Amino acid sequence: MVQSLVLVKMKRVLQIIHSEVADVSVITKFFQKKHQSSIIFYKNLHLLKKKDIDQFDLFIFHGGKQSANSKSKAILNEYKFLNYILKKNKPIVGICLGAQLIAKIYGSKISKSKNKLFECGYKKNLKLNNKVFKNNLTFLQFHTEGISFNKNMEVLAKGILYEVDSFKIKRRDIYGFQFHPEVTSNTIKRWHDIVKIKYPYIDKLNKIMKDFKKYQYNNYDWFQRFLLKLL
Repeated sequence: MVQSLVLVKMKRVLQIIHSEVADVSVITKFFQKKHQSSIIFYKNLHLLKKKDIDQFDLFIFHGGKQSANSKSKAILNEYKFLNYILKKNKPIVGICLGAQLIAKIYGSKISKSKNKLFECGYKKNLKLNNKVFKNNLTFLQFHTEGISFNKNMEVLAKGILYEVDSFKIKRRDIYGFQFHPEVTSNTIKRWHDIVKIKYPYIDKLNKIMKDFKKYQYNNYDWFQRFLLKLL
C-alpha cells in the first residue's frame, strides 16, 4: 500500500529590527522547525526589491528607541515599506515601536502619557478579547510613547497609561502589541541599563527579572502559538 505524501510549503518570515544588536533569537526559534526566518535592519529596507519582498508570508516589526513620529529618512522609508506590504494583504505583527508605526498609518496618534512617564515593568494585560488572550497574561511594558484609538482598529487589550495596548486592524491579519512577549534576560538587562539613569521612576531590575522568570515561558508559548496561526 502506497501512502500519499502531503508536502507542506515552508513559509518565509521577515523580521525588521531597529537596533543592530537586537536579540530576535526567541522568535527565530519559533519558526526554525517548519519555516524560514530572515532578519533585516530597518535602515536597509530600501535595498529590498519588490520581487524579494513578495516572497515573504509574514512580517514582524520589532521595537526600538526611535519614535514613530520621526521624520528621519530611515523611518520614512519604513513607512513606504509598510504601505507596500499592506497593499499585498500579508499578515503583519508589530511589537512596541512596530505596533506604533502600524497604528499611525491607520490614524492613531503616538504620544507620551500626560505625566510623561516611562512605562517599564511587567503589567497585567487588561484584556478585552478572549480569542487572542485566552489566559490572564502579564507582559513586559517598556516604552515612553503610546497609541491612541483609531476607527480602523479593534482594541484587543487596554493599557494602564494608554488606551490601546493591543489591537487588530479590522478585516486584516494585522496586529499590534505595545508590550514585549519576546524578550530574553539579556535584552532586559541591556535595556534597563540604558534607561535607568535618564528615567529614575521605573521598576527595579531585580523585580523585573523576578517577574521575567515567572512569566517568561507562558509568554513565549502564547506568542509562538499566535504567530504560527498566521502562517
